[in-house]
Amino acid sequence: MWVTSDPLAMPDASAPVAPVEKVAPIGDTVSVRNLQLPAGAIKEFKRSEKCVGSGDFPGAVQHLQKALRVDPQFIEAHNNLGASYMQLARYKDAIAEFEAAIALDANMEAPYRNMSLSLFLMKRYPEAEAAARQALTLNPEHKAARYTLGRALAAEGNASPEAEQLLRESLSEFPEARLPLAQVLLNRCANLDAVAELRTYLASSTIEPQKRRAVEAWIELSSKGQVVSGCGEARPPA
Repeated sequence: MWVTSDPLAMPDASAPVAPVEKVAPIGDTVSVRNLQLPAGAIKEFKRSEKCVGSGDFPGAVQHLQKALRVDPQFIEAHNNLGASYMQLARYKDAIAEFEAAIALDANMEAPYRNMSLSLFLMKRYPEAEAAARQALTLNPEHKAARYTLGRALAAEGNASPEAEQLLRESLSEFPEARLPLAQVLLNRCANLDAVAELRTYLASSTIEPQKRRAVEAWIELSSKGQVVSGCGEARPPA
């Protein structure tokens, strides 16, 4: 799994926005399906996999670009190049690669899920939602896609049972889901329930100190009545 993170934004006392999770751009990579591809393209693709395994994403980009110069229709190379771009916070470039992969094979689920996460990280939440839904059309049980959809809905100000269910179902695998879950509850004016979720989140012993302080600060503001209930208008600074 590939993990990087965004800085944690501190809560704003003027709006009901829960402390945000550190969103990790974990891209779904795929293996080569077509062994009839040019040998040079496959060679560069396999070199890129070694780079990914060692965390050398710039190196992976170079090898995947070489693979695509040999065969511009190498679907898996487009997807994995986009996933590497995500790790380097080059989200626009990543989206272009996912779109290229989808144009070549609209039935591959990974590029949709990856594009959804890239769009989410760019705060293009409605588009992220649409891409996540397409990924789930192709693979309804993909846990990461369901989690991404839940996060996108929370960020849009959604307070629906669907958003809550998606995030609650994600908790066992993605403990950070409690933060967007708290946002969904805030979106429906359930501030006390949101605080309860955040207190449960704090019970974890694996929270980074900076994030723990942010959550505690938000709960303190809420307890003092300094969090305004403008339900439905909150937007987490993801």
